[in-house]
Amino acid sequence: MTNIDYVSCVKEHMASVGAAWVQAPDKVSLAEQLSESLLSRLQASIAANGRASLVVSGGSTPAPVFKALSSADIDWSSVTVTLADERWVPPGHADSNESLVRDTLMVDKAAAAQFVSLYRHDVEPEQALAAIADDVKKMRTPFTAVILGMGNDGHTASLFPDAPEAELVAAMSLDTKEWLMMMHPPSVAQARITLTRVALLNAEHRYLHMTGEQKCQVLCDAIGGEPSARYQAGMAPITGLLLESPASVSVYWSP
Repeated sequence: MTNIDYVSCVKEHMASVGAAWVQAPDKVSLAEQLSESLLSRLQASIAANGRASLVVSGGSTPAPVFKALSSADIDWSSVTVTLADERWVPPGHADSNESLVRDTLMVDKAAAAQFVSLYRHDVEPEQALAAIADDVKKMRTPFTAVILGMGNDGHTASLFPDAPEAELVAAMSLDTKEWLMMMHPPSVAQARITLTRVALLNAEHRYLHMTGEQKCQVLCDAIGGEPSARYQAGMAPITGLLLESPASVSVYWSP
């Protein structure tokens, strides 16, 4: 199968389940379109509810989106931001997603936004989960928007296919009442704290933001799996965030 076939595979599958597909010629154009959609949703939520909530992901892919959002002229004091996941490292650490968000999104006009940290100092992560979850639940829910990324193994947030089976099954379960869990996938260096599938699905809209043809190949392979196995340990967790209530999903992609 050629690369262009993988793009068509994802585009056609998203259309078949009722999810939106947005394609741009380059990363900059894609970031502009995604930021415009996000701002529209945030403004609508502020107008209707007096506040809005935004869940973002780390990594290099969302950086141009963060830059575009940071200078937008909206009432950022009515917006609360948190992360879909975080490495259990303090702010200021080179691997901290929080530092990335504070340095690239919450600057300029967006500096007025509130931030809910997924890290606590001087405490073991398992002991901090309840307090962090309480803070996240004080945000406006359903979340106004959740921005997800995807790794080449099909992980999203810190829902990794190679995480211990008990952790992954618990975090992906639709029956859990937990919004946050610790994950210990052997493929990464640090323990992770992640919003669970239930928490991430509690959103007015979910965006998958990805670039590069390899990501389309990964996603094509993931959504082509047997339906009964899609959410099991060892399968790509991204499917559990895209194929549940797909009318509330938009996939943004550029080469």
